[in-house]
Amino acid sequence: MHNPDYSISTPENVDLHLELAGLGNRILAGLIDQTISLVVITIMGLAAWGVFTLVSMSSIPSHVKGIGYGFIIMVMIFGSFIIHFGYHMFFEGTWQGQTPGKRVAHIRVIEQNGQPVTWPAVIIRNLVRVIDTGLMLIGVLAILVDNNERRFGDLAAGTVVVRERDSELLTTVKDDIDLDNAKLVEADMLDIGRITPQEYEILSSFLKRRKTMGKKQRPVVAAKLMEHFKEKLSDNSTKSAEEYLESLSQAYRTRALT
Repeated sequence: MHNPDYSISTPENVDLHLELAGLGNRILAGLIDQTISLVVITIMGLAAWGVFTLVSMSSIPSHVKGIGYGFIIMVMIFGSFIIHFGYHMFFEGTWQGQTPGKRVAHIRVIEQNGQPVTWPAVIIRNLVRVIDTGLMLIGVLAILVDNNERRFGDLAAGTVVVRERDSELLTTVKDDIDLDNAKLVEADMLDIGRITPQEYEILSSFLKRRKTMGKKQRPVVAAKLMEHFKEKLSDNSTKSAEEYLESLSQAYRTRALT
């Protein structure tokens, strides 16, 4: 079943339509992430049990053993808390809105404006996770009731969870670009990997819809997009705006297929 669209009007006046993740995909991602977290906590617990055993078998004074036991318990409690919250914070912050579970489910956290999620948003989103976890049924109801399927953490952080559509994006501009005439950007000269899926979606949307844009609007939007990507990639290309964007699109798709 096709999930509802999440629409964004970008500063470049391009309407961006993203597919919301859907409750099923979010539950799948959550189960995978929870399993990984539990495995790590279990390993940590076994290690703590081993240390407990060594301490109990040692000949150190009983009052020192008591201090050691208390320390181990504190480490376990603190470690479990860090893993439960730090796991999501770490991966969403470093993997641009994804965790291992979200990557398997092909979903991603982004800002409401379509930009990659920032660290402050990641932190807020996951600090509120304690409410979503403690009030699980209410948290699920919040996702079902909200038009953009946001849980409390998303509402607080200004984020939304969308579905990755990389396989679809590879063909979205096929009819609009003559790939035989478009020149590839040299991959070894530009770090195409710095272009996020959301940025590529904006680029793709422009290339797909440019023929329907007004004569005055089209070059302005193309110039703004080119300026953004040239600055991000530290590129000094002298190509025209649309030729440059076509080259970026082809380079991105070629990189995704290799």
